[in-house]
Formats: sequence, C-alpha cells, structure tokens
Amino acid sequence: MLKQLKRMVGGLALLWVFGYAQSGSAASGSLPPAQRDYLLACGGCHGLLGATNSKAVPQLKGLVGYYLNTPEGRSYLPRLPNVAFAALSDQDLAAVLNYVVFDFGGASVPAGAQPYDAAEVARWRARPLTEVPLTQYRRRLVARLIEHYRAPATLGSSYADAD
Repeated sequence: MLKQLKRMVGGLALLWVFGYAQSGSAASGSLPPAQRDYLLACGGCHGLLGATNSKAVPQLKGLVGYYLNTPEGRSYLPRLPNVAFAALSDQDLAAVLNYVVFDFGGASVPAGAQPYDAAEVARWRARPLTEVPLTQYRRRLVARLIEHYRAPATLGSSYADAD
C-alpha cells in the first residue's frame, strides 16, 4: 500500500511538473531547462531529487559522480539506452547529465571533474550500450569504482538480482 501511495505521489508530482513546463512558466526561467528535462525524462523512475527506494532503479543522489572517476564510467552515463535515446538534443542532454552529476552527485564527484559538452554526448550516445549485457557491464564497472575509487557498496545495490 505504501509503495502504491509513493508511486501515486510521484506520478502526481510529474504531472504537476509537466503542466508547469507546458504552461510557459518554465520558459520564463522559473525552472531551469536542465532540471525540467530531467524531471520529464528521468524523474519518474529516478525520483524528483535523484533518490529512489526501488532496487530496480539506480540511486543517483550522492553516488552518480563516482562514474566520472574513469573514462569508462564517464562514457557509461550517456551510453545508457534510456539516456542515449532520450528525445533531447545533444546540448540539452549534456545539460541534463551535468545537472544530474554535479547537483545530485555531491561529494561523489571527483575533484576537477569536467562537465559534459554536446560534442562528447553526441560521440557517446552514437554508441549506446545495447550490444552488451547491461547488468554485467554495470557490475564490473561498479566493482572497479568500489575497489579503486572508494565508492560505497551502495553504488552496486541497484540491479542486485537482475540479469
């Protein structure tokens, strides 16, 4: 019952955001475009603030920045199928990735991490992770981040039983 209530509240919040974005209020600057695009394209699963209780959806808040510790991790984020195929321009997707990494990532973002730009996003999203077993790929990457970059074990808690 509690799960259903949380989903309903999340859905209502997204409907409010969608109505807000469509009303023109977002266009006037009240809601930054990257935040609006995140909420519309990603927030339904990853949560309005990058936090989710679902074991099937990766937690972003406080964790997503660890991926920027390695070139493989950095390329992983824009190559995820739901990211790579998002109905956003390369520039807009770069802005969403930067919003997610730098706003939600917090202390997990490595010092000196550079923001994504449109050219980098275009390069990586042209090679989406559709030809590899995604769960295995992610597990291997997360294990490396935990072992070599002091990422917490919670980085690997999503998809724990999926294959």
